[in-house]
Amino acid sequence: MRRHWYLVMALAAISCGTTTTSTGSDTSTTTTTSTCTLTDNTTATSTVTSNCTLLTRDTSACQASRTSQGLSGYWLKFSCRVTLTTSTTSGATVVVATADGQPDYKSNYFATSHACYEAFTGNTQNPNLISAQSYAIQFPVSTTTTAQTMSGGVVGLALNGVPIFDNAAAPGDDIYEEATTFDKCQAHPTQNGLYHYHSEPYAITSNDAHFVGVMRDGYPVYGRKDADGSTPTLDVAGGHTGVTEDSPSTAVYHYHINEQTSTTTGTVGQTQQFITTGTYRGTPGSCTGC
Repeated sequence: MRRHWYLVMALAAISCGTTTTSTGSDTSTTTTTSTCTLTDNTTATSTVTSNCTLLTRDTSACQASRTSQGLSGYWLKFSCRVTLTTSTTSGATVVVATADGQPDYKSNYFATSHACYEAFTGNTQNPNLISAQSYAIQFPVSTTTTAQTMSGGVVGLALNGVPIFDNAAAPGDDIYEEATTFDKCQAHPTQNGLYHYHSEPYAITSNDAHFVGVMRDGYPVYGRKDADGSTPTLDVAGGHTGVTEDSPSTAVYHYHINEQTSTTTGTVGQTQQFITTGTYRGTPGSCTGC
């Protein structure tokens, strides 16, 4: 995102409920009540970081569909707002995730008329608004170790269907300065309404070992900590091989949220808990709508 953000105010669909109440006469009264349906199947925990509440998600409604396709482990933790299907592309098995990219919590980046709008004064709000997208990301099941640099845009998908971006802003901008525009749960929209994370998403993880999502190269990403509560030593891609809460017996390669420090004039010394280092460990799958 550029510092001079274009004023493109894309409005997301409003989620409302309408009830009709009989008055006992010839007439009835229709009352429209705004309900944020994006938060359905989420439960607040007692962990609150920077005003953002860590959530748990009930995925029971989509478990049968996923297990019948052979999916297991962290794939079963994706919100039911994310549709997961297995497919074959060029002879290789992939997991295809489709999502609209909207968060499952309220944000000041929804239009004020939106049922999921919530005022927040703890940031410098950019002029952009969240709008529903249409993503289809192919995650390779058989991962590679052909490292490559991320090229911006969507580099992964969080378990709630919100895209993950890398640790850089648009050319000419400073991501550490841009971080002041993140909402309470550490995300913001582009001028096209594409809501996304660069940093630790507090509604999913907060200085813990929780599963966060999957990068486009097929490797999962977890919170700052390892399953045993320790802080791991990571490679240049921001990952390592070890056990996780989803693979407690077999060591597997995975990424971690990790602290990085600005060396840019104006923000030098500032730190941020980024989801990526800007490097894929393997070859990323395709992404449409990205």
